Amino acid sequence: MRYDQATRTDQDLVLTYQRAPESDAGRQAAEELLRRYRHRVLVWCRRLIRDPDVAEDLAHDALLSALRSLLAYRDQGDFGAWLFMVTRNRCLSELRRRRVPLADAALLELVADAGPRPDQELERKLLGGDLVALLREALDPVEQDALWLRCFEGLPVEVITRRLEITEATGARAVLQRARRKLRRKLAAREEEIR
Repeated sequence: MRYDQATRTDQDLVLTYQRAPESDAGRQAAEELLRRYRHRVLVWCRRLIRDPDVAEDLAHDALLSALRSLLAYRDQGDFGAWLFMVTRNRCLSELRRRRVPLADAALLELVADAGPRPDQELERKLLGGDLVALLREALDPVEQDALWLRCFEGLPVEVITRRLEITEATGARAVLQRARRKLRRKLAAREEEIR
């Protein structure tokens, strides 16, 4: 009997695969998980990598890597967030190996959010290239990743703390606050330069 995979939760599909990865039900569950996230993984890769061919290869590699790691996956929150981290790590490894340029849009996405926050004020006040340079100059990689996960992915602070393995007492909350303070200071310094 074929399961109606489309109506099942990600966690249901993961558990089905983990119980019997070689069975028809297990293979179908894995196929459905990969189908659900295939486009999103490709979008993530394209936002991080300028070269569309490389991004497509990395998306494929990230999905295969996630499939190979699926037996070891433990419910630590949102499956999509876990898959994003697998994808992000694969892209960052490739960036380090090939020195592929990071897409400017990827950094701009770090500050995209609906609320009136300092990062949005920066986006309004600075030209795109200046913003990218400012983010690279002002924030360390963990702060950039935390902003991405919070603003772009909309993940809760607790999930970000686990995903980035932040050991500070207040977790990602402190990292995000520190990043916002740094952005405010940089913006203030830029405004002073303009005056």
